[in-house]
Amino acid sequence: MKCTKGVILLMIVLSSGCATNRSTDSAAPPTLPGEVVAGNAAPPLNVPSASRKRLVLNMTGPAEVTQSKDWPAFQEEWRATFADHAKEAGVSFEVQKGDAHSIGEVGTLLHVYVNDYRMIGIGARIMLGVMTGNAYIDAKADYTDLNDATVFGERGYNTKSTAWGGVFAKMTPQQVDAIASRVFSDWASGTSK
Repeated sequence: MKCTKGVILLMIVLSSGCATNRSTDSAAPPTLPGEVVAGNAAPPLNVPSASRKRLVLNMTGPAEVTQSKDWPAFQEEWRATFADHAKEAGVSFEVQKGDAHSIGEVGTLLHVYVNDYRMIGIGARIMLGVMTGNAYIDAKADYTDLNDATVFGERGYNTKSTAWGGVFAKMTPQQVDAIASRVFSDWASGTSK
């Protein structure tokens, strides 16, 4: 009887540690645990120097994503994390609500389209372990001129945790931080005009 209960518990733990990435993009690069994967061999972003002094973040996605109950908390995680990275980089940062649009001013509009995500906080992972499942983010970012909507380039940013990482697997806050690091690196290394 004890053995049967142990096997059942083990099956529950193992099955709850798997998450499915619902992205329909079969050409997307494989995602490694907690690592941000950008598009393979993406051309450099062609961002003028002046446009690297101001970043405006706009986030959207399909209705099932933007209408989920934790979407506001997910957006706030991005806002706070990107604000920290912007402060560290010495650039102006703000969030644009509604549809992404140029505003006739110098800067870069980062339009992030979140295809899918699963938000799991670090505290939940520590308290509940692998029973919380995996956190993941599947997003595409368009870098455009805030002045006239000229496209500087685009990148795909995908992350996921794994049950094998245990309670120390990278959860949503760490994944957003990894994406922000990659965004600021990609953006800062754009070719000057």
